[in-house]
Amino acid sequence: MEKRGEVDFRASGVALDSSSAIYLMKSKLLLELEKPPSPPKVPPDFLPPPLFLPVRYELTSTTVQELLKVLDEVLKSEHLLDHLKPRTTPILPPPHEILPPLDLYLMEIEKQMDKLYHKLSRLATQGRFVLFSKVIAGFERLEAIKTFIVLLFLAQKGDITLWQNEELTEIYVVLKGGLADEKPPIGVV
Repeated sequence: MEKRGEVDFRASGVALDSSSAIYLMKSKLLLELEKPPSPPKVPPDFLPPPLFLPVRYELTSTTVQELLKVLDEVLKSEHLLDHLKPRTTPILPPPHEILPPLDLYLMEIEKQMDKLYHKLSRLATQGRFVLFSKVIAGFERLEAIKTFIVLLFLAQKGDITLWQNEELTEIYVVLKGGLADEKPPIGVV
């Protein structure tokens, strides 16, 4: 346009007009997408047609004797059917399915408690504290778990007190003969 010497804005005006028309169409399309969908139509409730019940025009009376006679016949027929069909399955499952097999360890829990208490009294520092890690040193995982369960039984019985600092993972066992109200020092290892 500068070479020709004439300033003609027709081409740029046409481009500006078409781009604004395209922009207007896009904005209308976006506004149409924002409209909420119409609510689904609820089907009307189904009302079944009325039932016409039969009407009895006559009244019947049943005596107690007739009722007893019919009941007796029904009971006799029930007993006959019971004898015809032998039971193939027992009423209750076998005892080994109801009760799990008892572990010898649980049966001897009192012996285990006495044994562990004597071990704790031997390991007690100054007659008061025992670290749980010292008690289970060298144990396998299952044996350590069993030992902890016995500790819980001893604590429930009141022979020992268990204590654990929130910041540390070590469990302290306080013997009943020791100062149970006093907490072990944090630096005890």
